[in-house]
Amino acid sequence: MYSNTYNNENFIKARLLIDNSDFEKAYQFLKNMKDKCALWYYLNGISAMNIGYYEEGEESIKKANTMEPENKEYKDALDSFNFYRDDYRDRSYRYNRRRHNDLGGCCCCCCDDCCCCLGDDCCEDCMKLWCLDSCCECFGGDIVGCC
Repeated sequence: MYSNTYNNENFIKARLLIDNSDFEKAYQFLKNMKDKCALWYYLNGISAMNIGYYEEGEESIKKANTMEPENKEYKDALDSFNFYRDDYRDRSYRYNRRRHNDLGGCCCCCCDDCCCCLGDDCCEDCMKLWCLDSCCECFGGDIVGCC
């Protein structure tokens, strides 16, 4: 059932859980509520995203924004999510593309056939760190941000 009526007591409790970073409890508490209004979708979206349910969180915040497009809090949350998602996607695309082009087609580099070794001039620890960073980058992560 969808409505735009707010049971303040329940939403105050959900907001308090979110404010205290108890996102899992907030998420479970909201899931047990029967009436779903724009505020419910917003709070559900925030709690879902913070426990890693990004798609559900995005859909909930979009729904809250659709139900009450004039609500600045919902619009700001959606804009913020879109900015960070797009920024992350763009940075990872550029980073992985740069790494791929710099290494002649090879993204992982631990002195295999497609990369050159740094030789005796480089300390063993630096080589291990560089290798670990390169392997991590193959999976979209990054240990050393400057390389």
